[in-house]
Amino acid sequence: MTQSSVTARSLSLLAAVALRIRSFVTGFSSGFWIFFAAAFFFDLGFGLFFFLFNLYLTDLGFNERIVGQVTAWLTLGNVAGSIPGVLLARRYGIRPLLLFTFIAAPLLCMLRLVVLTQSVQRGLAFGTGFALCCWPICFSPTVAKVTDERNRATAFGIVFATGIGMGTFSGLAGGYLPQFLHGAGPHSSVVVSIRIVLFAACVVTMLGIWPIWKLRLQGATPPPIRRAGILHPFLRRFLPAFIIWSVVTGSLPAFGAVYLQQSLRIPLAHLGVVFSVSQLAQFTAVLCAPWLIRRIGTIKAVVSTQLVTGLFLVLLGVSRSASQAVVCFVLFCGAQFMSGPGIYCLLMDRIPDHERSTASALQNMSGALCQAGTAALTGICIVRFGYQPVLLANAGVAVVAALLFLKVQPTSEAILQVSPIFPPSSERSL
Repeated sequence: MTQSSVTARSLSLLAAVALRIRSFVTGFSSGFWIFFAAAFFFDLGFGLFFFLFNLYLTDLGFNERIVGQVTAWLTLGNVAGSIPGVLLARRYGIRPLLLFTFIAAPLLCMLRLVVLTQSVQRGLAFGTGFALCCWPICFSPTVAKVTDERNRATAFGIVFATGIGMGTFSGLAGGYLPQFLHGAGPHSSVVVSIRIVLFAACVVTMLGIWPIWKLRLQGATPPPIRRAGILHPFLRRFLPAFIIWSVVTGSLPAFGAVYLQQSLRIPLAHLGVVFSVSQLAQFTAVLCAPWLIRRIGTIKAVVSTQLVTGLFLVLLGVSRSASQAVVCFVLFCGAQFMSGPGIYCLLMDRIPDHERSTASALQNMSGALCQAGTAALTGICIVRFGYQPVLLANAGVAVVAALLFLKVQPTSEAILQVSPIFPPSSERSL
């Protein structure tokens, strides 16, 4: 083969790749990419901030009890802000709430770096949680508004995968940047270097104000609100299944590192590699989730990934060697995250536009409360019964969640509404 023919084939291959990339990019509206830019800054900035902030407090002399209290107040603020956030979203629209989050939350975080009394730290943590609650309330409805049924699952997968990638990058940057700054300025302490990085993280988050300012969302005026106490029929089927699934997602992740290190004697250095690989598995899984949804339908994709999650929990519980346990743990992490795009897409597809912010807030609030309670209960059960019964019990809960999601099967009317992306046969066969 001559050099000219090799060059011609290389150019044709590059042209084909460029066309595929252009087709992929143009498959989404400009509104999606604008919101994607805002989500990128949010994930990068707050990923870095929350990775380092507790370390910053402990370096300043705060003990674990105080750090735990501050974290609890952050969670309380997040839950307390959910209902006011929904009411404000219905009255003023999603965009003003997003602007509030990107302005108020970083400013409050900056105050947390300089006002260091315990009582003020608890109050600022509560305010930060209150401001941050607007993000999960607005996130899913915004993605739903800037996409359609054909590309919504892919859009959720892209944003979720980017969030995981930014979390991995934030961990690496948080580990090296303070040391780099401390080495560059030997007269400054490590605490000062961490504080500089934390301020920079807040500034990075605030860069998201510009894309949110440019974001234009249609249909800002909502129709009349459903009568108080009356949930959308789909939510009455969806929320119980989601709450049960939150038991699985809130149990093992908090104790995974402890299990691998203490029960299986995996060295700390190797543990860091394991968690990096698990994040890579999560990244890959959420990118593959839209493909699975297109192949078998949303509900089947969610149910199958939940059943596979339960299977890997069983295998993790009965593993006797560290290598087997590591493989099962990595696959468990990937399968667990793979259900996320389908769950969020399912909720946004079945809920009318004017009720999406309410549904998203209820999903966030119920999931957060369930995960917080589950983490505490799991710790008690591990101390009393050990890891293996807890892992097997979580596998059973994953199966129950999958069976409940089968009951979320839409009515024939809902099937017709989503038929452009999912063939009716793929849903009716359930």
